[in-house]
Amino acid sequence: MSYRIDIDGRSRYNAAGNQTSPVADQQQRLFVEQIRQAVRERAEGGGPNRLDPLREKTVVVERGDNLWTIARENNVTLDDLLATNRITGDAAIRPDEVLIVPQSSPEVVANGSANGNGVPEGEAAFISDLYDRGNQLAYADDPSRVDYDGETRAMQREVGTYLDNLPAPERQAAALRLAQSDWLDAGPAGNAVTAAIEERGLETDPEAAFAAGIYDRGNAVQYSESPNIDYQAETNTISSDVKSYIGQLPESERSAALQRLFDRNWQDAAPARNAIEDAAEDLGIALRPSTHAGVEIEDRARQIIDEANATGKPDEAFRQLSEAYNSASPELRQVLLRSEDASQLVTNASEWAARPLAEYDPETAVSDQGDAATTMMNLEKLTDGADPRLAVDLVSAAMPTIEAANARKQREIGGQLIGLNGQADMMKIIDRISGTPGADRIVETFVQLGGYHPNSIPPAITSGSSLDYPIAFAAESATGSPEFVTQSIMPHVEQYATGTVNRDVVAYAMHMQELQWLITNHGATMTPEQLTKAIEDYKKEKGPDWIATEQRLEDNIASSGEKLLAQLTQLGDLPPELASQQSAVNDRIAQILSDEKTAMAIDIAMKKKPELLDKPQVLNLLGSQARLSDRGRKLAEEATTQIVRRMVLPSFGDLSNANPASIERARASLENLRDSKVSTLLGIPEGDMNKAIDALKRSMPEPGDTLEQARAKMAQLDSDLNGLKSSSGVRSFANTAVPGQLLRMIGVAATGATLANSSTNLQNDPTLKNSLKVVIDVAGLGQRTVEILGGMERIDPESASVRHFGSSSRPAVKFLGALSAGFDAWNAVDYFKSGDPLMGSLSAVAAGGTVMAALGTGTMFGPAGLVIVGAAVIGQMIVGDTRHSNIYMTDTSKHFLEHADLDERVAGALVDQSGDGHSPVPMLAKYAEMKGYELDQPTDRQQFVNWLNSIPNDKLEALRDNIHHTLDDFGGDVSRLTATADGDANYTDPDELNYRYTGSDVYVPSTADRIRSGEASPSSVAQIDVVLAELGIGIPVA
Repeated sequence: MSYRIDIDGRSRYNAAGNQTSPVADQQQRLFVEQIRQAVRERAEGGGPNRLDPLREKTVVVERGDNLWTIARENNVTLDDLLATNRITGDAAIRPDEVLIVPQSSPEVVANGSANGNGVPEGEAAFISDLYDRGNQLAYADDPSRVDYDGETRAMQREVGTYLDNLPAPERQAAALRLAQSDWLDAGPAGNAVTAAIEERGLETDPEAAFAAGIYDRGNAVQYSESPNIDYQAETNTISSDVKSYIGQLPESERSAALQRLFDRNWQDAAPARNAIEDAAEDLGIALRPSTHAGVEIEDRARQIIDEANATGKPDEAFRQLSEAYNSASPELRQVLLRSEDASQLVTNASEWAARPLAEYDPETAVSDQGDAATTMMNLEKLTDGADPRLAVDLVSAAMPTIEAANARKQREIGGQLIGLNGQADMMKIIDRISGTPGADRIVETFVQLGGYHPNSIPPAITSGSSLDYPIAFAAESATGSPEFVTQSIMPHVEQYATGTVNRDVVAYAMHMQELQWLITNHGATMTPEQLTKAIEDYKKEKGPDWIATEQRLEDNIASSGEKLLAQLTQLGDLPPELASQQSAVNDRIAQILSDEKTAMAIDIAMKKKPELLDKPQVLNLLGSQARLSDRGRKLAEEATTQIVRRMVLPSFGDLSNANPASIERARASLENLRDSKVSTLLGIPEGDMNKAIDALKRSMPEPGDTLEQARAKMAQLDSDLNGLKSSSGVRSFANTAVPGQLLRMIGVAATGATLANSSTNLQNDPTLKNSLKVVIDVAGLGQRTVEILGGMERIDPESASVRHFGSSSRPAVKFLGALSAGFDAWNAVDYFKSGDPLMGSLSAVAAGGTVMAALGTGTMFGPAGLVIVGAAVIGQMIVGDTRHSNIYMTDTSKHFLEHADLDERVAGALVDQSGDGHSPVPMLAKYAEMKGYELDQPTDRQQFVNWLNSIPNDKLEALRDNIHHTLDDFGGDVSRLTATADGDANYTDPDELNYRYTGSDVYVPSTADRIRSGEASPSSVAQIDVVLAELGIGIPVA
């Protein structure tokens, strides 16, 4: 029988092929010579002139051997053996000759004979060959010359072939034999084995394999259609096998192993789970309760519960469980909520909390309502910081004790069980669990107990508490108090809105007031990049405490806005018992939402926490009561934008006209617009909205679309939307209306993302930017082109806008981010411009600055924080009193203005404010615009800056002083500057310009004199031209 030797001739393998022993020097020399001869003869036959150590081995022929037996003994086919050596089937072989043999063939091994245990006889050699290959890879002399991935994949394929060629019932056992083999010094082979096994859904762990086997048997029993099946007998058989499996383990491991089996998911295999329970009983092993969510997660849940119980105190145990729950994964939370052990822990805590009432005796109680107050205080402390679901479980467990105590009190002495302090804690508890399953039942029980203490419930409402209890109480007493909501609830909600909510907004506005003033007055001279840098440097100069305060105040607004939104949402959907009060309540909701500060807080809450819009009740409020006021309608439109950003635009991130599946996903996302109350939010009939959505779907890209086809679709979308009329003849989807802009934005987003994801651009439009400009312009959003494309170039990869859409490395994601953020900014600025003419100069920054402001980092609202979003509110806070007219004449203001590339001396001159506190910069910018400069264009903006830098300091100061007088006359409203004015002749007529009067007691300077001394007040572009000429300053020409 032939035997294997090492390919370098130094060692001989044993019969099993898994161990080697060295040979004598003389024998080694003989082996080496025979190996060289075998290689030489193969090369002469046209084969390779060297051995492949990863795929070939060498064997020595002995007397009586032939080619067929050598092939069979080495688990290869005769043809492969002949081909490897480049010989024919009738070739003669002689003893001591070396033959080159390929590694074991997985097909041959799998289909070969098996031993008494059913294991293929060639499997050991197959494993040995894999080990050798893995070992050589692991210890290669020159790793740089080895294709590790390729070789590992090759071994993985061979293992897979071996398993696939075995009969199906034998594959799992073979997989375990392979997986349990020693791969310590042959890591690549071990990895290949594991990958091949897992690729086929087989197990590498004996316990997992056993569990899978009894699961399949249990499943077959559970769903058997045989009328003769004996479920108990089959379960007993599985149980017997479980006991046998557990019995072969070391005794110290049996309990844990059986628990692990029990913890597995036995859904659809109940007989297997029952069998495990029966086996545990027979073996005397106590199983702990399980939710059958899996071994690791059940074990982790028990660790949490056991560590909590180890505190020895029910209240501390609940707190520890609560803390662990809050940081747990969603899967682990589910286990903790369903766990019997956790439920018992919660019950223990509830009994601790309610013990004063469990022992309550109305006749002998020392303090009337004191025991109830202690119980409610205990529950309030335990629910503080607890997840609402745990809190509901805790309070629900305590309610029977509370109800029983109340029954005793009513039976013996009567009166309310829960008094002032208890009701105050009750409101805190209900606020924490509001909207959680099971909370309504708790609220109903408390209502039945009675109580509406004027020093408990109203203050809670005024602090932003949920209205679950007040509304439920009102519904219970509706017959006797038909105006309870309007008289006893609404005033306190209104107080919360005008008090806490508005104070939070004002506090933020005051903190940001200086930055708002600087952006508004100096931003017009800057590019978006310069403005961003100016804001960043301003904050850096203010320091970390200032930035932390900004974040805290911003969070306060979002929090109070969310609470108010929750209150208004509850009021907007009163129960049937209170239907008679709904109309009056709706009017007062609309009045609340008409307040700019209040609406801003709710807007910020929606932007910071867009999942609020997942609640149908919130959408109902925004689509109905909110639309009763102008500002409320704006809120509804902003909510629609959030829905589009979350539910539609993300599907465009991987859009490609070469990927039909991506196009279908995008089309499907548009259906969300039909099902998300968008038509209600926008105040458009559902039928009209559906027509618009159909037009939008027709505009979506198709596989293979060219740029010209995309352009044509966008043009058709623009035309279709312009042509849609409501039944009343209103063109709701014109490009000047919010619904029309929103749908065009979606169309542009889809087409633009497709173009951005294209690997090449079309020859007739060689740049992506030009391609995008085409579709934006033709869709009817041409006025936004600069903002979108500029924002795409500058967008921060870490901004909130980008994170909506995935990897920021893709051009499509940058495009979607800029488009999305830009739409927010347009909404904010457009509304702002129509709301506060004093601050209208912010529009000068809109072309690029607002998009840039929405794209930055730090807060989700960009480097300017909420300055842009809340511009109208913060603008109202700007001080115009002459007592504070010099408040912004500081080095900070000068440094901010220098970011516009203005010389330090120019910036220093222009930070000087008028007597009424107005900056000259907006008026100079307005003048430049009226002279033809487009300050949203980099070239024009730089020319304007260069013009300012060219003015000598004395002349610049004189010009500034003249402009100051104009601003004070205009009340700071630069929009009052016109091309000509009634008094132009006093400037343009040389005689009038230079006329002065000199008398014995009176001297009246000429207009020219007043210009040179900075005392004139030019009120038109024509007059400013003369002022420049008189001062010797060149008139700017665009």
